[in-house]
Parts: sequence; C-alpha cells; structure tokens
Amino acid sequence: MPVFPWKRNFAKIPPAIRASLDGIGDKLVVVAATKQIKRADISAGIYDHVGLHLDESGALTVRPLSQPTPAAGKWSERNAFGWEIIRKDLPMTTKSFSFEAPNFGDASRNGTSMRVIQRDVYQRQIFEPRGMVIETELLAEKGDVFVVKFSLNDMLDRNHPHFELLLLWSINILQENVGVAALFASDASREDYLGSTVLAWEIFPPGTIEDVIKRITKSKPNPANAPDFDGHIRERVALFAKLKPLSYLRGQGGFGSYFGAQFADDLVVFENLRYGNAVYVLYENWEEISKRSRHDLLNDTDAKFDRVPHVTDWQERLQTLIRFQMTKRRRRGGRLL
Repeated sequence: MPVFPWKRNFAKIPPAIRASLDGIGDKLVVVAATKQIKRADISAGIYDHVGLHLDESGALTVRPLSQPTPAAGKWSERNAFGWEIIRKDLPMTTKSFSFEAPNFGDASRNGTSMRVIQRDVYQRQIFEPRGMVIETELLAEKGDVFVVKFSLNDMLDRNHPHFELLLLWSINILQENVGVAALFASDASREDYLGSTVLAWEIFPPGTIEDVIKRITKSKPNPANAPDFDGHIRERVALFAKLKPLSYLRGQGGFGSYFGAQFADDLVVFENLRYGNAVYVLYENWEEISKRSRHDLLNDTDAKFDRVPHVTDWQERLQTLIRFQMTKRRRRGGRLL
C-alpha cells in the first residue's frame, strides 16, 4: 500500500465541507479541490498515480483522467470493487441456499442431487463499484509551485437518498489520492477554483532581530486590524529567538496573515496577525493543516496541534512546550532539519 504524506481519509464529513455545502444553492455539487504542489514532490513521484510528471525539459505533463488507485485506501478500493454493509439494524430475512449432497449418504453408489435449505440471515446492502475518475487540470504555475485542480467526474445530486454516504465516499477518494478535498457548485468557474488556493509560504533563515523585522515588514504591509504591527513583530521575534529557530515564516494562508518560526521539519509555531489571540503549534503535515480555517481546525479532533491562548504567562508556557518537543525529538532521533 502506498504511503502518502497526508491524512489518509475522513471518518465523517469534515466541518469545512459542511460549510461549503450550506453555501451552495445548486442541486448538483462537485467534489474537487485546488492544490499547490511543489516541483520537488512531483520529481519524487508522489503524484505519479494521478498522472503528474516532469518531462526531460522540466515542464509539467498532466494526464487529464486517472483511475484512483485502489491501494490508496479503503474508499478508493470500494470505488473499484464495490462493497456491502451487513444491516444488523434491520430485521433478519429468510434466504434459500442450494448445494449438492450425496443421496442416502453415499455419493459413490447413489450419486448426488441438489438440495435447498433456508436460513435466517442479516440483510445486506450492496454498493456497486462507482468507477469514479479523477480529472486533473493545471491552473497556474508560480516558480517551482504548480496550482493543480483535481475533481471527480461524477456530480452528486443532493436529493439522492444516499447523498451523505456518496459525499463521504467521494471526498475520501480525493483525500486518499491527492491529500485535499473540497466542494464546489456544478457551475463553478476557473476563477472560483483559483480563488480557493493560498499563497506560497515565505520561509527565510534567522538573523539578528533587526534583520528579521526588516525583512518581514518590507515583504508585507501591515495587515488590517493589527495595531502596533512593528512592535508586535519585534516582541514575537525576540521570543522565538530565545528558542533558536531554524527559520522564520511569513505569508498568507488559511489562518489569514501569519508570522511564525520553524524548529524542526515537523514543529512549527505561528499566529494570526489579525486574530492574534493564540499561538498555534503544528506538528505532522503542518503545511497542509496551516491552510485550514481556525474554525475548521478547532473542530477537527484528528488534527495534530496545540493551541496556546494569550493569557497570563503564555510566553513561558510556549517556551516550555517547544523545549519539551525539541527534547523529545532528540531522544527518539527525530527529524531535525
């Protein structure tokens, strides 16, 4: 089974998908998502199964249609082979079973004949293979990052009696195969898909406090509703510098305008500059998780993060948490950059 660097699937429909569904008035919806993919990840073969490759000149080649690999997860396997549910919540039903049996206990002398017996069994709900196909389209190229749209070829009818299950099935096929899933109206435009992406991260090495502040304030304007922006950044840089980060982060993502520091390849701290009431500490898959809204993140019990609210002694508590995480990584031979 392939091991992809993203969450495998969802046990239930995520809150972000629910929110999108509430905002779509159309009867038909499309499971699709737009993702920014690094050139290095394509070179590494992570997206080979959905037809993303680099040719000899380094240009991206895209296969428009791909069958989801059944090895990606249980929902992709069900897409290829179907599945069934044993309905123990329903009354049992009587089924007839035929089999060949010897006559009078001796098949060699008396031959055999077909017999039929009846048994009470649980009802089974059969779901045939859906054979959904992933459609892939390159929307834009930004240096070494490609903006790619992935969508399923089947539209979903909200009036279908099994819509909830089909929606869960569909979003999991995309999640298992490409690591993203979202919902759009059936008539969504190219601009709608491009508008759902986030800007790439800006990651730069540490320097003196003045160097870092100069670089941050020069690269981005003061975000709205962030009073004393320079003072705020200076305070955060001074705090992070005590912990000796490997790099600093600045950019625009699902959290809004953010600033933070990276201490290991799976340990990042940052906060929203507009809604700066807490610091978030992210671990595995932090680049994907950071693109999500705060509301979505806080309602996802599977997401691996810690939230440190800005209350009394929060800076001391954050420093203690980061030092603990760094010590734990050193003891287990963890991945430090």
